[in-house]
Amino acid sequence: MPGLPAPETPPTTLSEAIGGPRGIIDSSLPTVAFVAVNAQAGLTAGIVVAVVTAAALLVLRIVRREPVQQTFSGLFAVGFAAFVASRTGDAKGFFLPGIAKNAAGVVVALASVALRRPVLGYLMAGLDRRYTGWRDDPRQRRAAALATLVWAAVFGVRFVVQGVLYLADQDGWLAAANIALGLPLFGVALLASFAIVRRLAPLPPQPPSPSDTSVVEGEVIASDRLAGEPSGPVEPGHSRR
Repeated sequence: MPGLPAPETPPTTLSEAIGGPRGIIDSSLPTVAFVAVNAQAGLTAGIVVAVVTAAALLVLRIVRREPVQQTFSGLFAVGFAAFVASRTGDAKGFFLPGIAKNAAGVVVALASVALRRPVLGYLMAGLDRRYTGWRDDPRQRRAAALATLVWAAVFGVRFVVQGVLYLADQDGWLAAANIALGLPLFGVALLASFAIVRRLAPLPPQPPSPSDTSVVEGEVIASDRLAGEPSGPVEPGHSRR
């Protein structure tokens, strides 16, 4: 599951959450290539083209010195999916790892809520130290539970839709569902998580740093000192202007 930003950060747009149009394209191209080539040239060709496409996208990002984490994860996922498809000898096996991952996501999310240790609570604490005591704060614990349930719903929708299409041997529709329920739905769930945490468990702003205050150890800096005037005692025969 993805992490939550500190509540005081500006709201993330849907485009930013899913990596923008480029993120959607990068995550979709290998799947589209696999289905298209498999339909025309067979399973082996489809697997090769999908892996090559994912690798080419990664190389392109490296050459352009762009962030590669998302593309590298995509390459790993495509490679594993291709391996499963090659072992099962069926194109729909390409989508089996994703279906299994969504099933596991539902179980983990619901189990963590049932055990009163919602996963999103740990992510909140990891990103903002002020959430460290979320388990002892009813508001923060409730926000974490509801945000975790959002992700349980996301995983559940993916599992049901893709599972039905898998059993129906609908490879083309499986690819379409994989794209539609991928990054776009991820972005919606991410924004929903942000909104829940900010709404139910708002935190006070960060305290000002010492350099931002004019009070040091109980003494107030005189305004004439701030203007560059001397603040020490005036020697005889001298006067301040």
